[in-house]
Amino acid sequence: MMNTSLNRLAGYSIFAGLSLLLLSGCGGSSGGSAKTSTASFSVTDAPVDDVEAVKITFSRIDLKPTNGDIVSLTFDEPVVIDNLLSLTGNAASPIISDAVVPAGNYQWLRIFVTGGFPDSTVLPKLGNEADLFIPGQQNGNSSNNGTPRSLQLNTGFTVPAGGNADFTIDFVLHKGLTKPANDKGYYLLRPAMRLLNNVEVGTIAGSVDSTVIASNACSGITGRKVYLYEGDLNENAQLPDDFYDPGINAGSDVVDSDVSGQRPISSAEVSQNDTGAYTFEIGFVRATKAGYSIAFTCQASLDEPESDDDISFTEVIPVDVTAGQTTTVSFSEVPVAPEP
Repeated sequence: MMNTSLNRLAGYSIFAGLSLLLLSGCGGSSGGSAKTSTASFSVTDAPVDDVEAVKITFSRIDLKPTNGDIVSLTFDEPVVIDNLLSLTGNAASPIISDAVVPAGNYQWLRIFVTGGFPDSTVLPKLGNEADLFIPGQQNGNSSNNGTPRSLQLNTGFTVPAGGNADFTIDFVLHKGLTKPANDKGYYLLRPAMRLLNNVEVGTIAGSVDSTVIASNACSGITGRKVYLYEGDLNENAQLPDDFYDPGINAGSDVVDSDVSGQRPISSAEVSQNDTGAYTFEIGFVRATKAGYSIAFTCQASLDEPESDDDISFTEVIPVDVTAGQTTTVSFSEVPVAPEP
C-alpha cells in the first residue's frame, strides 16, 4: 500500500555542526575523535474520523543539539507515506534509518513536509481529494516554489554515544488535522505530535464488551474510540475530556479554561475483528511511574479540535505500562443513554 522503501532511506546528507564536530578531533592534542551515534526515525498515527486517507511527503529532518548547530538530515528522494491512517496501533513506517549524528542531548526536531497535490493530500469519506498543507504553505510557501515547511516537535531527547537510537514520531491526527472554517478546499496539518524512544514504550490493548456497543447510548452512533490520558484521572479527581486545542485558531499561548477535565494525548479506534469482538490497540505508550487512564466513547465523531465539545465517556480505567510489554484492558460498563 505504501511506496516507502528502505533503499530510499539510505541516501541522506548531514550538514551544519556535524562536519565541524567530526573534524574537531583531528587537530587536538589528544588525537581523539568526536563521539557519534546513529539515529532512526519512524512515523505512526492516531486515527481521525471522516477521512479515508492522508498522503504525506517528507523531505528532511532537522535536529537541534543542546550545544551545537542544527543537524539536517536531507533525503536524496522524498519519503512518501501513501496513507498515514494505515499506521495505527503498533504499526510504523521508517523515514530514515541509521543516520550518523552527534551523540548527546537534543532540544527539538523539525520534520519538513512538501505540501499540496500530488505530494500531500487528504481523501475525505465524503467529497474529493484535497490539498494538505502545513500552516503557511497555503499562502504560497508550498512545494510549488521550492519551500517545504516544517512541523516542530519541542521534546527533548538523547542519542547515546556509540549506540543506535530508535525513535517514533506519533502524529495525533484527531488533534492536528483540521479543515479551515471558511472551507477553502484544503486541510491543514498542525504540530500535534509525540516523540517516543522505542526502548521506553509499551502497548495498551483490549476490548469493549458487545453490551456496551449495543447499548442505547451507542447504538447507531459512529465514533467508537478509546482515549488515552496521562495519570490516574480517578485518583486526581479529573474527568476525561475531548481533543479541544484552544490555541489552534487563537495562538499557541492561549490557556485552556477547562481545568476540570484532562485532555487526551492519543486515541485508538474500536473495531470489530473476525471473531466478532470489539478491540482496540494503542501503541508507542511511554512507560512512566505516573501511569495512564483510558476512557471509551461512542461520540468521537463529534470531537472537533477547534471546539470544546461535550462528549460522553463510559468508565475510566487506570493503566500501568511496562516497556516492551502489552497491558490488556476491558471495558464492560454500559453507558447511560442521554435524556431526550
